[in-house]
This record gives sequence, C-alpha cells and structure tokens, in this order.
Amino acid sequence: MTDFLTNADHWRRRAELTRALAANAVKDQGRLLKVAEEYDRLAALAERRRSAPVPAGPYAQANQSE
Repeated sequence: MTDFLTNADHWRRRAELTRALAANAVKDQGRLLKVAEEYDRLAALAERRRSAPVPAGPYAQANQSE
C-alpha cells in the first residue's frame, strides 16, 4: 500500500494528469488547474514529512477514555 502522507511522486502524477485533463477541458478548466495546484501543495507537504526527523525520546501515551 502506498503511503500518501510521504509519497510526493504520487501527488505530482495526479497534478500532471489533472493538468492534462484541463488542457482538453471545455468547461471547468480553471477549477481543474486549481486542483492540480493543490496536488502540487500536497506533494510539497509529503516531501517535508518524508524528510522530517523523528523526535527522539519517550512518547506520551494517548489518553484513553474510560
């Protein structure tokens, strides 16, 4: 399974495909280009997540509701 949180290539491919659709679109071309920009933004976020260092040390356990 692909890890979409850290796979920038996945989001770049989506942006490419969306731009190709926009190039041939008669209607909603602007909307498709905005979606492609969002995919580019997700790619940038995925790159940052992939390269972010994991903090060292103990982790606090999540509170469990009773």
